[in-house]
Amino acid sequence: MKRSLNRIIVTCLSVISLTLAAGCSGTNTEEWAYIHDAQTTILSLSDNGKAVFNDIKYTYTLENDILTLTDKDGNVTSMRFIPNGDDQYLLYEKAVYQYQGEGEPDGLIGYWQEVDGYLSFEFTENGTFREDYYSPGYYFVDEEKGIVKLVYNDMYPDTYIYYSIDGDILTVDYPWPVVRTEK
Repeated sequence: MKRSLNRIIVTCLSVISLTLAAGCSGTNTEEWAYIHDAQTTILSLSDNGKAVFNDIKYTYTLENDILTLTDKDGNVTSMRFIPNGDDQYLLYEKAVYQYQGEGEPDGLIGYWQEVDGYLSFEFTENGTFREDYYSPGYYFVDEEKGIVKLVYNDMYPDTYIYYSIDGDILTVDYPWPVVRTEK
């Protein structure tokens, strides 16, 4: 009888300890979604240094508006994660394009097709551009800073992209507005 009572007490204390430990862990998680689909989380950042981006688990650091994600194999991805008003950020995701013209590209001028994708940019000598075949506008380049300002002719707001060119490869950090996930 005494042995049974001791087992019950030990079991109860173990359950209480586990419950308290779980309740006191206090891990806070921020969940972010693209502004155009605020119900679908694409980025989770926990204060314990763990993150999930596009359903892949990472550890992360966030310093000076740079989000650095490290996967289980040690591969590192860095993205700008810049505040853009109340509870909104710009998440700069990388996209890689290949020059589709003859010879070597002359800076940004020319037609660029996304590698492994369907997106594109076309930049002209007279300062106009077309994104993804149908979004036209004007562009301004700051080569020293590696920034292009895209001024769209239609409903899109002006956008700043970061870029680099290596041979016939254009790498773009493109900003996607993200908001807290709606629950």
